[in-house]
This record gives sequence, structure tokens and C-alpha cells, in this order.
Amino acid sequence: MAKAKIVRDDAGRFYGIKIICPGCLYSNGTPMSHVLPTTWLPPGETEHSPHISWKDRWTFNGDFDRPVFGPSLNTWWGGEKYKRDNGEEWEIPLHRCHSFIGCNGAAPGQIIFLGDCTHALKGQTIDLPDVD
Repeated sequence: MAKAKIVRDDAGRFYGIKIICPGCLYSNGTPMSHVLPTTWLPPGETEHSPHISWKDRWTFNGDFDRPVFGPSLNTWWGGEKYKRDNGEEWEIPLHRCHSFIGCNGAAPGQIIFLGDCTHALKGQTIDLPDVD
């Protein structure tokens, strides 16, 4: 199975490339997916989906079994406080995942988690999981 997959918008236009990050986990322990808008386009296509909300794009080598993306992937989530109807407050801890995929120490198809990650895979290099 492939480590990366094309994602399209509702009209069938190229949106980006999906990967699964084994370091970014939902509260139930399931790994999160990330969709990276890329400068790369599938062969024969000439435009990206207009629904991409930012101009920054990752490079991609076009290999779905041994992907390489650049520059690094740096994601943040959490750090917010919430208040329930009964006034009780709860907080989602701040999470950070910073990695290189297929470059800067990671072979194509691997992900290296940098030292500023807040999860258990910090400092490790592992194979990207298969994407569904």
C-alpha cells in the first residue's frame, strides 16, 4: 500500500497529498492524517483547487511509495481553554509535531521527528505508515 495519496476537492480538482503522521494522535490514540498542498501537480493537470486557503506549498517528489516533502512539516494544535455550560473549565494541552519527510536525515518514505516535538516519537526516524 502507498505512503501518500492524492486528495481532490468536491469538483475533482487536485487539492494536495495526504499522509498519516504516527506522532500526531487523536485522543483515542488514532494517528492523524495531514493533507499537504504541494507545488507538484499530477501528470496532465495544470491547476490546483481554488479551495486551498494559503499560498505556501510543499515540494513533493511524485513518489507515493517513497515520498519526499520539503520543507519541514510543523503542526501545532491544542493549548485552548474551554468552558462547559456548568462553568467548569478544561484545557486541551498544546501539541507540536515538527518533522522532515524523506529528507534531512530521513530516507524517502521515512519521517524524522525533530527535538521540538511534544509527542513520544520525538527524536525518532520511522517509516511512514500506509495511507488509506
